[in-house]
Amino acid sequence: MRGGRVVRIRSLLIACHVVAVSGCAIAQLQQDSGQMTTRIADKEAKLNQLESERASLVAERQKLTAEQQKLLAEIDTKQMTLNDLEVGLERLRQENRQLRSETEQQQKAKERVDADIQKLQAEARRIENDNRLSEAAKKERIEALRKQIKDYLQVMITQ
Repeated sequence: MRGGRVVRIRSLLIACHVVAVSGCAIAQLQQDSGQMTTRIADKEAKLNQLESERASLVAERQKLTAEQQKLLAEIDTKQMTLNDLEVGLERLRQENRQLRSETEQQQKAKERVDADIQKLQAEARRIENDNRLSEAAKKERIEALRKQIKDYLQVMITQ
């Protein structure tokens, strides 16, 4: 009888051990599942944030492109004075300054565009302040500057 009892106790202990180990495994799986769910939720939130930032950057770039196209259309459709050209260039410069730069490459491009616009503005001021030029020569230089700005804008829009 004693041998049967030992076998029964041993079987009961083994069964309890199996149940305990299974319970621990299930608890660990539930914990792992909870952690994965949390990580997935965090990653989805980060993805939504990145998508929102990307959409904002696209909108900013579209505003700059629209301003470039507006100035290009003005150059094409009306006789612009030096003041008109300077005002248009300043609008471009302001739009460019409002762009956010996420990478070093974007920052360098933004700085390059700003420097290019400043050069064009400086040329407009030089023409305006050069009293040695006749009206015909001034008109010729203004037309050359207008063409230079137009060519620059066309390149910028295609980039």
